[in-house]
Amino acid sequence: MRQGDAPKTFSAIESVRRYCLTACMGGQRSLVTACADRECPFYPLRLKEIPDGFGLRVVRVIRRFCLRCTVGDREAIRRCTEKSVCPIWPYRVGVSPKKLKRLIAQKRRPRQLELPL
Repeated sequence: MRQGDAPKTFSAIESVRRYCLTACMGGQRSLVTACADRECPFYPLRLKEIPDGFGLRVVRVIRRFCLRCTVGDREAIRRCTEKSVCPIWPYRVGVSPKKLKRLIAQKRRPRQLELPL
């Protein structure tokens, strides 16, 4: 990667697959396929497919996983320092990184002052 290039951001489902592959199963695809942990929030998404009738957005599943990782501490999720090693880090707050930037910019934008008549 050249200097000044931003790291590639993967989609939420690709990030889940990367987490299962690298952080959980040590890079062995066969172990991801044969995963037996049905209690894991990523279990239905581990094969990079969204099952029929899956009622949640993938970013919300990632948020639940992060809450589980921090034992419910929401502030710890925001302060998480695992950016360089955790593939799901950009989605930890429950929205996509692009949408988060847009929401922050919208919140910081100056507003028209309205005076009462």
